[in-house]
Amino acid sequence: MRYLIVDDHPFIRKGLIHVLQNEICDRGLVIDEADSFDTAMEKIRFHEYDIVTVDISLSGKSGVHLLKQIKEEKPQLPVLIISTHGEDQYALETIKLGAAGYMSKHTAAEELISAINQISATGKYISPKVALLLAEAILINTSAPATPHELLSNRELEVATMLAHGTQVKAIAFELGLSVKTVSTHRTRLLAKLGLNSNVALANYFSQNKLI
Repeated sequence: MRYLIVDDHPFIRKGLIHVLQNEICDRGLVIDEADSFDTAMEKIRFHEYDIVTVDISLSGKSGVHLLKQIKEEKPQLPVLIISTHGEDQYALETIKLGAAGYMSKHTAAEELISAINQISATGKYISPKVALLLAEAILINTSAPATPHELLSNRELEVATMLAHGTQVKAIAFELGLSVKTVSTHRTRLLAKLGLNSNVALANYFSQNKLI
């Protein structure tokens, strides 16, 4: 078995590696590490992995951006998203983008092996909380979103989240590999969809709706 742990925090990577080494009895076990989008894609293109775990909040290009790139180049490679954000914020979005599962960093040590075993057996890891979110999503009439931010596209949501955290347009453009003009267009459209007129109002909206 060969795994790739993608996280820009060495402590988190070492912790996940420790869990894998202690719980998986396989002399052929190989665990690689990557701390950025570029390093991860270089390794993924060179090696064949069984599972890749990705931190959604990578510095530089985000874990969502990495997930999209992996699914584009190696659609069959299972990607387990690990995040400090709760399941109600990004789980459904990342699963829609092709993630094999989503789990919180707060429970990663306890859940990781179960998640890997489930992904190996079924191709997906659906925790009870994510299962509930999926069930609720099915019941909701998608033509009438419950909240304005559900109108946002995946890219608009990504840009909105970065803006709400105080990231400037130029920095967002650099991190996402987009032009400043494109990011500005996304900003204009997402503010219109949310009925807002400033980054401050956007930050307040995200805070009130527990999106950050």
